[in-house]
Amino acid sequence: RKVAMYWMLRIVQAHMSSAFPTNSDQKGKEKSVAKQASVKYLTAASTSVRNALPHVLPGILVSIGDTHQSRAKDAFLPDQTTHTLAEQANTCLQDAVKRDGKSFIPHLGGFVVALREELDSPGGLIARNPPSVERRPYRMDVKPDGSGIESTGWFRASDGVEERDNALILSRLCALQWVVVLYEHVVPDSLKAEYASEFIDCIIYQLVDQPPGIIVVKSFEVLAKITVPAKGQENHSIFSTLLTSGDRGAPEASSMNNPMDNESANFALGILEPSRRRLVSRDRAVFAALIDLHSKNEKLLMDVSKVIELMCTLQPPEFIFIAFATELENFIVTKMQQRKKILESPETDASAIKEELAAFTKDLAFVSNFAQQLGLVFFAAPETEQLRVEMKDCIGFKGDSLRDEQRACLFHIILYTFSHSIVATLSFCLWGGAFLTASSFLQKIDPLDISLMFYLELDRLIDLIERPIFRHLHLRLLECEDDPYQEGSGAMLFRTLKSILMVLPQSTSYMILKERLSSTARFRQSAVALRGLSKHVEKGSKTDIFVKRLVKTRKLHCDAKWRNIRAESLEDPSRLISEKQKLRAAQQRREWLGYADEEDEIATKEKMKKEMLREGTGKAEMVGVYEGLEEIQSQSLQMGRKGEDDNNCETCIDAEAGEEDRKGQWREYWASHQ
Repeated sequence: RKVAMYWMLRIVQAHMSSAFPTNSDQKGKEKSVAKQASVKYLTAASTSVRNALPHVLPGILVSIGDTHQSRAKDAFLPDQTTHTLAEQANTCLQDAVKRDGKSFIPHLGGFVVALREELDSPGGLIARNPPSVERRPYRMDVKPDGSGIESTGWFRASDGVEERDNALILSRLCALQWVVVLYEHVVPDSLKAEYASEFIDCIIYQLVDQPPGIIVVKSFEVLAKITVPAKGQENHSIFSTLLTSGDRGAPEASSMNNPMDNESANFALGILEPSRRRLVSRDRAVFAALIDLHSKNEKLLMDVSKVIELMCTLQPPEFIFIAFATELENFIVTKMQQRKKILESPETDASAIKEELAAFTKDLAFVSNFAQQLGLVFFAAPETEQLRVEMKDCIGFKGDSLRDEQRACLFHIILYTFSHSIVATLSFCLWGGAFLTASSFLQKIDPLDISLMFYLELDRLIDLIERPIFRHLHLRLLECEDDPYQEGSGAMLFRTLKSILMVLPQSTSYMILKERLSSTARFRQSAVALRGLSKHVEKGSKTDIFVKRLVKTRKLHCDAKWRNIRAESLEDPSRLISEKQKLRAAQQRREWLGYADEEDEIATKEKMKKEMLREGTGKAEMVGVYEGLEEIQSQSLQMGRKGEDDNNCETCIDAEAGEEDRKGQWREYWASHQ
């Protein structure tokens, strides 16, 4: 391999370097004129070398990762290694491509095939062509020349685990560098989008093997470069309105109910400065690939926050959060359509329905975990500081300016994703000043959402509220506004925290929040005056839209949980039909207990109540059991007191009268609990 790379370097330097021979003898002209002359009078050999570059590139990628150092001094070029020779050849080729990129356009397809061959395979080209290793004997008494070996197998190749890792890193980094060089100097502007799409999936799916951090950083740097539209190609982007026309009016009112469209995204991203808008990608293909990858590999979810932080350093965090929010919504919509298609198909059997319900529940859990990671990055990462500044009190103290409308639209888009995680929703509402939204949502929380993980996340929320980042909320609790029912009022904040306190079990977090609210309540003297809150949420207002989205999303999660529970039982799993035909827990309970309908249940309960209150033989069985126990007690008391005086007898009579009163109380108790 070293010999081959040496001759490849000699050939490349002779025909592709800036000093290769030309037929131009003109001297003293400008450098650009000399380059044009050299290109014009290329020899046939130089043209052949240039045409063979796509076939030479795989050998360079393999050899550049060959860092093996022999223990013995090599007689052939002892001061150089295969790695150094490959680096020199690679540098020479890249200089030639940068100098005369248009000449390599016909060979672009060959370059793409060679680079994808390196990036697609788990171990790259190194996996099929391992680096040079020195063979070592098993036994020390075997001579270096091989004498004394009785059978084959005495020599073996060294394990080379560390060498293979280093080779993979160097080869992969070289391939990623070539992707950028070709994109910037060879690919025409009209083909840049198609060229970028060739490498998005293969670069993203490297994360499955959990590569070293240097490869992850370089990969996302490459993606950030090749997905940004070139100058003059802004019209080919889904954010063309943002990149070409700049600021514009707010979207139509119909977009407020569902802001997950390109029009709302363009309007929300108008908050960016013109220089930062140029860093926005032409589409969201990278984000869709990331979501698809993490949905199929749960082990990668633990590190997704680091990936999001890295992406926020390369592109505006506002764009990162909007893109993830939109693609997560598209992911859920696609899964819902798939579920609906399967459940409505008459050919689908019960086992297929159970599998689909379980898969949909798993997909919702993935989206919820992803939303939690987004929330963690939003509040904790220094890369999102500018986004936190923009979102702070964007709803509570919203004005009428265009920028305020853009901030509110950005809040709405992010809230759409955070609604898949209750604690992320509450945290984001508290940060944005949407206290009325958070309070109204807590009044409608579903019991199926209350779980151990929910309590653990609430503990983290209380810990976050007590940190300096939420210090402004502590002072907001003391404010008394003219209208206590507006979004950013201190009264609504107090009511939200009080609702969280009522949901919490009595624990350390409960006591911490209780102490803060107790000290504040003594000062406010108005905490109990909040009645009829639902009457103050106007229909069609932003608060009403926010609350409806949160309730709808949580209803989707709870419905999936309930259907999954039903699917695991002995009953046939329910299909998705119309809203009126959906199964309800109360209706199923009546059917299980044998009631025909709700009227039959009410009539039966009334009948049982009358029978239990009636004296005589028609007593209910449960009352009879307790009466029997009391009669045994009274008989034992009478037998133990047969020799006592008359006063004691009178006491017994009074006790029996009290027992009779308690019998009536028992009857009323059991009758009221039927």
